[in-house]
Amino acid sequence: MSQAIPVDASVSRTPLPSEATGLPTVCVLCSHNCGLRVDVADGRIARVLADESNPITKGYLCNKAFSVGHYVDHAQRVEHPLRRRADGSFERIDWDTAIREIAARLSALREAHGGEAIALAGVGGQANHMDGAFALSWLNAVGSKRWFNAFAQEKHQHFLMDQWMFDAAPSRWFHMDQANARFLLVMGTNPRISNRGHNANDTFKRLSEDEDVTLFVLDPRETETTAHADRHVRVKPGTDAWFLLGMAATVAGTEGLADARFLAERTQGLEALRERLAEVDVGEMARRCGVTREEIQEVASAYASAPRAAIMYDLAVEQTPFSTLVSYLIRVLTVLTGNVGQSGGNVFVETAGASVQSPKRFEEPVRAVASGIQAISAIGGQPMFSPNLIPEEITVDDERRIRALWVEGANPILSYADAPAFREARKQLDLLVVVEPAMTETALLADYVLPTPTGYEKWEQAGFPKGYPEVYVQLRPPVVPGPAEALPEPEIHARLVEAMELMPPPPEELFALAEEALTPEGAAAYLGTLMEAAQGSQAKVLFWGYRTLGPRLPAPSLVSVWATCHEMALGNRDGVLRTLGEDFAAASPFEVAAELFRRILDHPEGVEVARADVADNLGANVGWPDGKVRLAPERMLEEIDRAATTPPETDPEYPFVLALGLRTRWTANTIQRDPKWRKGRGPHCALNLSPTDAEKLGVAVGDPVRITTRRGSAELPAAIDKKLMDGHVWIPNGFGMAYPGPDGELVVQGVNLNDLSDAADRDPISGCPHHKYTLCRIEAVGELG
Repeated sequence: MSQAIPVDASVSRTPLPSEATGLPTVCVLCSHNCGLRVDVADGRIARVLADESNPITKGYLCNKAFSVGHYVDHAQRVEHPLRRRADGSFERIDWDTAIREIAARLSALREAHGGEAIALAGVGGQANHMDGAFALSWLNAVGSKRWFNAFAQEKHQHFLMDQWMFDAAPSRWFHMDQANARFLLVMGTNPRISNRGHNANDTFKRLSEDEDVTLFVLDPRETETTAHADRHVRVKPGTDAWFLLGMAATVAGTEGLADARFLAERTQGLEALRERLAEVDVGEMARRCGVTREEIQEVASAYASAPRAAIMYDLAVEQTPFSTLVSYLIRVLTVLTGNVGQSGGNVFVETAGASVQSPKRFEEPVRAVASGIQAISAIGGQPMFSPNLIPEEITVDDERRIRALWVEGANPILSYADAPAFREARKQLDLLVVVEPAMTETALLADYVLPTPTGYEKWEQAGFPKGYPEVYVQLRPPVVPGPAEALPEPEIHARLVEAMELMPPPPEELFALAEEALTPEGAAAYLGTLMEAAQGSQAKVLFWGYRTLGPRLPAPSLVSVWATCHEMALGNRDGVLRTLGEDFAAASPFEVAAELFRRILDHPEGVEVARADVADNLGANVGWPDGKVRLAPERMLEEIDRAATTPPETDPEYPFVLALGLRTRWTANTIQRDPKWRKGRGPHCALNLSPTDAEKLGVAVGDPVRITTRRGSAELPAAIDKKLMDGHVWIPNGFGMAYPGPDGELVVQGVNLNDLSDAADRDPISGCPHHKYTLCRIEAVGELG
């Protein structure tokens, strides 16, 4: 065994110049991750340009990208490890002290209460996913499965449906094939503002000009996207599940709309589904949605009759009542019409890596202690919980409750539902550690705050799917230096694993084998020895690789990228060869992996590494032995019954429907803290009402109003949105940050929406919150409090 493990936490082995031009990187302010070129002056981002050479976004940008310098340079950067004093203030400590003390406290809790007493919240910002493998490997080594992530308050229910219906791998994403669709149904999104889909503004401009493409949009509001649609159906807010239920019943029950041959050959459970849908009253569904039966039938017929039809969906149908049912019905419609896995329909999109299925996927899932809501395997193989469950998992009267919370790349106070519940639950934690570049609202509550570089100060990558059928990777080197004491998250986790003695040091022979591991022959010997020594422990594979091979890479964290290249070469050879070509047909897996790794390092602007099989996309992603789609999961048939007999909730005490957190051109979730990044006329955080509602309340633009939900209240200025339905109101996301004003005192920017949301107002299957259907009341006030 090695007695002295070399610790090299360098972000990059190449010194960063203080002056540079045209450095490739991406925008981190949304999941689209547009390719950028930045100029650096005096070690800071001085200029931002679109990257025409980026093969993914090809020079596309929105206005937000030009502000990324504010994400790096602001007044709230954490530059040193901090420890909370008894009086609530923080003191600077060194890394050895921080790791030693945190490890001791975590180990004591683990010894007394088991690994499940420790939970992880966050991991992976919008484009900063390099930490994911390391954080989750640490959590697994601890013996815990309690991972809470913001993705699971939006989209993880889709992966559950893909597993229940298709037995699809959790590394696959169900997306529209927008480029080849002849009919596109858009719901739950205004892509021309939210950048949903590929290069949204350019794409939707092309769609509106293409006479062969039909665009239907379901949206309560008139938007930049509905303005160019062939048909805009103005459903009532939060009623998408009932509209889809009416569509499914129409397609299933109308002669000629369903694809009978496809259903007979490729599905199972059709009759059970048809029996349930036959009981759905389409007229009643229409009434609940505020439309006519004929409108539902028109949309259903147009979708089913189109030669290639796809459905685009996003947050407004994912954070609404019956959101898991919405996910199921979208898939049901694609299957009923034969548009699933077909060009121009909805397809399974790949990301870098191999399609790996857990042999334990049919076992009883991990469940939350307080609610019984299950964790869902999404993005990769690690099950994740909705973060809205965190407060009750801390306060539940049960020995299995959470006692230590590690928060990484997240700000639960602003980003997760029910901030008041989180603040109260925090009082019952024995330990709260926050790993962050900034002193966030959550960091202010922590026992320890550990500084990390931003995504522009370290090697990084984004794991979101970026194309179809192409699979792209963009591995970004740092472009500016970070604080001297900031450590990348992989190094923090490596030190923590070692300090907690969660595994022995790497076998000595791995250090010697690592010397040749970047050659195909050396990689075979190194990987074989590593896998045999690890005995099935992925945590050992990663952390031993980090300490032995990592020092020979441009940054130690790149061992995860190197490993992914080998995973692809061994597990997705056909897809990789579709990109590399016949020159590599006879190459060994290790030669293929070496070429992938070389290409990724040589192309920081992004590069194609594989290509999906478009000939049989469905067959490649159905895991059931008979290759047939399961149309009738019992739990979802029960949800059909529940939705059919449950009208939208109303309450005369709270007569308005609030959409919490709409995106605008000047919102970026909670990533940007310095308000100077916003331009244009304010106020940027306002309560938007219809003209009629504003008149009834007696308020004009800028007048103060008070909004009250069942959970809390807030005061903010009014804005008039002429495109809104009466009774529907909205507030933008990305506010509530406390940022230093001119005198250094913290000033809250706008309203924290999660002071208004209730963690209990959620989907019963996934735990996703109902942010886009929050009942409220509004009243005029004399002046802002």
